[in-house]
Amino acid sequence: MPNVLAGVSRLDPERIRHVASPVIELGCALHVLAEPRHHGRVEWAASVRLPDSLRQELAHWTWTVRAVRARCFATSAATGMPSWQDELDALRSRSPEDLAADLIRPMRGRPSKTSAIDADAVRRWARSRGPVVGELVEALLTDPAEPVRRFLDLLDACWSEWFQDVWEQSRDALAARGRQDRDLAIRDGISAMLCSLDGSVEVRDKDSVLVQKVQNKRIDLAERSLLLVPSNYIAPHLFLGEVPGEPLTVIYPAEGRGNAVPTARQVLSRLDALAATDRLKMCRAVASEPRTAGEIAGLWGLHPTQVTRHLRALTRAGLVTAERQGRFVAYRLNEDALSNLGTDLLDLVMR
Repeated sequence: MPNVLAGVSRLDPERIRHVASPVIELGCALHVLAEPRHHGRVEWAASVRLPDSLRQELAHWTWTVRAVRARCFATSAATGMPSWQDELDALRSRSPEDLAADLIRPMRGRPSKTSAIDADAVRRWARSRGPVVGELVEALLTDPAEPVRRFLDLLDACWSEWFQDVWEQSRDALAARGRQDRDLAIRDGISAMLCSLDGSVEVRDKDSVLVQKVQNKRIDLAERSLLLVPSNYIAPHLFLGEVPGEPLTVIYPAEGRGNAVPTARQVLSRLDALAATDRLKMCRAVASEPRTAGEIAGLWGLHPTQVTRHLRALTRAGLVTAERQGRFVAYRLNEDALSNLGTDLLDLVMR
């Protein structure tokens, strides 16, 4: 169930941009502040000192930096390393109505190919997040000037109270990483570059790559441009931002590829193989020493054919290994595969 990025061989490298965007990076950092545990950054989040009033205002806008993000946190018209003031001025130059429409993007559900807004659906999604968010989104829909001003003031407050120091320490390295990745696409090809970004990406064929996620989706890169955005706060996610009329945004960990992410098929096959009590018995039987199917059948009072069938299913899933000893086949538990199953599942879901 991966995402397929197709048309790789037909994407002109000249249509690849990179940006070290302070606004996008702020969005990534705010996401971590809201959900530090699955990023492994609980201590970092606790170290961020913010005034109570700012923290309360951030809580009202957290929905803009969740899985689906407000447009300003998901794409950028800039290239290279724009300044904070440049990006904020660009947002302030837009009409409240346009910016409000971009802010409510997360309330529209899954990414859409159209910019049209179903106001009733947006209201329904907003109300499900509580009365404060419901009222805020209602104002964005009906009288956006004031809530848009609040949002822009919030960004400015984050910058002055905290994020300016964070950005100044990291911007040069992020810009260098983006340039490096674009140069890699020109030198070694777009597939090689995409695979270098994250362990969830692998080559499918000469014209496409796979991104291991739990959604099924096909994105044709030949029909659009590509925006590369390295981030110090996106891991363990690999963010694919689909904004109508904009390049596909890839926000990826600046530290590099990391470990390979298992496929959904691999994880599901292992979960399915364990979804029977007798197969758990098989795992226990071969956990401490290799055993044959006949020996297990005798020890556990099961029919040998049934035991063999279960062991073969566990072997196909990679949870048990088989080793021939003369005319016998001995089975042993693959402890690493079993102990990593929870981590593998979490890695896949979090991508």
